[in-house]
Amino acid sequence: MYYLKCSNCGHFNEVKTEYLVFCANCNKKLDNSYSEWTKRNSDKSFDDYKQLICTTEKTDLSKDKPKSKKIKGLKYWIGFTVAFAIFYAIGQIGGEKLAGLFRKPAFDKALMETASEINKSCPIMIDNATRLDNAMAMPDNVFQYNYTLVSMIKDSINIDELKGYLEPTITNFVKTNPDMKAMRDNKVTVNYYYKDKMGVYLFTISVKPEQYE
Repeated sequence: MYYLKCSNCGHFNEVKTEYLVFCANCNKKLDNSYSEWTKRNSDKSFDDYKQLICTTEKTDLSKDKPKSKKIKGLKYWIGFTVAFAIFYAIGQIGGEKLAGLFRKPAFDKALMETASEINKSCPIMIDNATRLDNAMAMPDNVFQYNYTLVSMIKDSINIDELKGYLEPTITNFVKTNPDMKAMRDNKVTVNYYYKDKMGVYLFTISVKPEQYE
């Protein structure tokens, strides 16, 4: 089951149809109904909406909206977002299996198979603030991990500060971790793409071959 939380009363509405617009508890209009979301994402399907925007658990992740544009608790992000969310996907398939895929002749096919293996477990909550939505094999030798910060709203955070704090750790991981060797050997650009809880784009951290060669 998929649920959409009402920002007015906190009720979790079961998403059974794309025509869900009002909260079943308070009758207020839902901030991020499918009809509103699809205006900004016309190329996405209802299934994409459920996976990227909705939650599969009736859990109140954020009772109070952040009131400050300053990032609070950067150690929290290092403890959870970096230690778990950034690296989770690689651990799901294991370095040996990943390397096996890259030994196949068709390299673009290997990237797609790697994404497929990761996506078998997606979407999945990595911690109470971060959801791994999926992985994508993209054109021009790019591999991307897509994350949602489910308790964050774009206007409430300092995007540059958060990105600047995470980028060195992510870059070092891609550069040194043994499980990323196949990516490095084949000069893959590795992207970490982040959205807020409303599906609004926040930032992408991109690690290019020249950064780890």
